[in-house]
Amino acid sequence: MKDKRLFWIAPLVAMGIGLLPMPYEYYTLSRLVVCVGALYFTVSFIKGKKIESAWIFGAIAALYNPIFQIHLGDKGLWTIVNIVTAILFWRNRSELESSTFGNED
Repeated sequence: MKDKRLFWIAPLVAMGIGLLPMPYEYYTLSRLVVCVGALYFTVSFIKGKKIESAWIFGAIAALYNPIFQIHLGDKGLWTIVNIVTAILFWRNRSELESSTFGNED
């Protein structure tokens, strides 16, 4: 995949929309988008031997996975988690774009 921006932009958009009052089904979709983005980051960091970053994004993928959901309960707590997660995606976007993962075409 030549344009890796999708893997950090889509989670940011999904989490941003999630700040609005949305139906429950939206949050399941949002979890899927963030989880896939985090998994892409995780694999990219593993390939780049950035193990600490891989663990962080692996934990994000686990937290947001839509199959075995972790319920934090309060939307306010999820809002804080989403903001921290969004910052991590944003701060690591250049690492992802400079990685060779996904450029095997």
